[in-house]
Amino acid sequence: MAPMPIRDDGHVLSQDWAVPARDLTTVAVSHPFSSPPGAPSPHPGFRRRIPPLASRRRRCHSPEPFEERCRMERIPIVENGREISHLAVRFDPPPQGTGERPCFLYLHGFGSEQSGEKAEFFRARAREAGFGFCSFDFQGHGLSGGDMLGLTLTRNLEDMARVHTFLRDRGCGRLILLGSSMGGGTALWYSSLHPEEIVAGLHIAPALELAKGLLAWAGPERARLWEETGRIHFQNEFVSTELGWTLIEDLRAHLTETLLTRYRTPALLIQGKLDTSVSWKSVAEFATCCTFKEIEVHLFADGDHRLTDRKERLWVLMMEFLQGRALI
Repeated sequence: MAPMPIRDDGHVLSQDWAVPARDLTTVAVSHPFSSPPGAPSPHPGFRRRIPPLASRRRRCHSPEPFEERCRMERIPIVENGREISHLAVRFDPPPQGTGERPCFLYLHGFGSEQSGEKAEFFRARAREAGFGFCSFDFQGHGLSGGDMLGLTLTRNLEDMARVHTFLRDRGCGRLILLGSSMGGGTALWYSSLHPEEIVAGLHIAPALELAKGLLAWAGPERARLWEETGRIHFQNEFVSTELGWTLIEDLRAHLTETLLTRYRTPALLIQGKLDTSVSWKSVAEFATCCTFKEIEVHLFADGDHRLTDRKERLWVLMMEFLQGRALI
């Protein structure tokens, strides 16, 4: 297979793979969509499970040429006049003649990236329905710069703000946020800060208790060492990386009680009861305790964390929610 093509104008034509988990191999991440010379290398020490070459194949959800569908744009992150990182963004503008419809902004989960199966499915459905669709990789993930060691909720919110500015500049400032896990939790906080521009939130297993989950994973002794040393090695079936204690400190600074009183955006929260990463009770508690009442919860009693096996049903639920509340 030919290497990932890069255009002279800096766009990267990314590739999307669809293979069973048993065909995945753990390798060090390496890609050409990197930070400029002198900037920190993207995701040092970060390892992710990707398909071996023989297993890679492209998925096609639309009749458009592959090169047109997979064009990435690069948002530089500059500090003191020097680029220190970047965000990889893919924006599919709304079709002409569809009016002033809001744009979907997809937010991936912890250790994931914007080219996942659900994201590509929702992109295709949104475009078929006449909406613009944007996705990006949070820093430390996918084709963006930065590393997981510096991951915090605050950094994620700053990444979202940069992408929102990018979309405003293209006439798409009104957003429907579509978040998965960590992306859903980040989106809830972002909505509370920018309620005037967020039309709705559609979130799958929003991670509202990420700090609690990480500390439970670490256990008391390793959590103590994590705090003392400032870092810990995290590994699950998807990623193997270093996480900083600043992630826990930052999450603790974002009090759920504050979010419950500030949140003002209509939201559909979709959750699986068999989810071992995000407690369905935490999602239900947020919906029932929030002072804003335009929040619906859909619980799949037999659903897992990802809910990828029922993505068609997820899209139907989302459209019913948006249309039923006259949000689109």
